[in-house]
Amino acid sequence: MKFQVRIHNSQTHEIPVNGIKELIKKIWQAETKSSANLTVILVDDICIKELNKDYLNKNSVTDVIAFPLSNETGNVFEGEIYISVDRVLENRSIYNVELGLELKRMAVHGVLHFLGYKDKSDTEKHEMTAREDYYLSL
Repeated sequence: MKFQVRIHNSQTHEIPVNGIKELIKKIWQAETKSSANLTVILVDDICIKELNKDYLNKNSVTDVIAFPLSNETGNVFEGEIYISVDRVLENRSIYNVELGLELKRMAVHGVLHFLGYKDKSDTEKHEMTAREDYYLSL
């Protein structure tokens, strides 16, 4: 299995990204055996709101959006996870958690979407949060 994670920071806040690639790889290997090329893109609220509006028809800010770019054609899954660092900073204050931990939670959330987890209903949200908590505890 080939696996690659890239992190691209396209916003201005200083934010710790250490451990994110390794965590994503651990989750991917635990949940699936397929090869993948994933990119985590750190953006601001303006950018993520534009993406949300343009691609999901929602005119609002959100914390994370995951875009699958392939359907495993050629046995390699490709996807991009956009994370609003502005939301990470706000969530960190609301939930009183470390900045790096909140950023990891958003990355895990995006990966779980690629793996088929959903968060539309309360039950789905609960299951997804429990899975996030599990992987963040490793």
